[in-house]
Amino acid sequence: MQDSQHFIAIYGGSFDPPHLAHLEILKILNNDPLCRQIILLPNYHNPFKHKPFFTPNERLKMCEVFAQISGEKTIVNDYEIRQNRPVHTIESIHALQEEVLSFYPQTKLCFVLGSDSFTTLPLWKEAYALCKLVEFILIQRKQNHINSIESIQNIQPYVRKSISLSRFQSISSSKVREFLDNGEVEKALKMLPTEIFPFIHAHFKL
Repeated sequence: MQDSQHFIAIYGGSFDPPHLAHLEILKILNNDPLCRQIILLPNYHNPFKHKPFFTPNERLKMCEVFAQISGEKTIVNDYEIRQNRPVHTIESIHALQEEVLSFYPQTKLCFVLGSDSFTTLPLWKEAYALCKLVEFILIQRKQNHINSIESIQNIQPYVRKSISLSRFQSISSSKVREFLDNGEVEKALKMLPTEIFPFIHAHFKL
């Protein structure tokens, strides 16, 4: 019998591109005995960010590679990509909820996000309702913005667990894009698993 101790991790993001830190998070969740499944949910376009570096289809295909190499619990859901528009998290959770919980009743949905993004929760659409639907798994960042902690407490999010990535603190998608923009491809590749090198080479026609 499933119970509320078990959870489904929904890992949304731009994954522009996905990198070694993302892969480590997926492996940690795959090894958690309470985690039933990890759903990688690449977005079409994050409403809070500029236009993605890689196309939605490129990012989706890279996430599919990550699902193959990170562990058997990881799957990819293309719901947000298929909408062909920016999608708020609350909409995706509603879309996934019935389908996911029909396979794993009595199991909690947990949304994975960085501790820096966590502090922006009050700005998210229907943030209070979102916090009633999901718990959160935080990825600890080196620098946390704490100016909105009171607002976060007012919407009452529940943090299921925190994951520290001390070995990967210097890796970020923005850093990879910066290297690629500057033509420093070899530096960028050091932050990526070899399995997605072909996507980088194809994108830049190397």
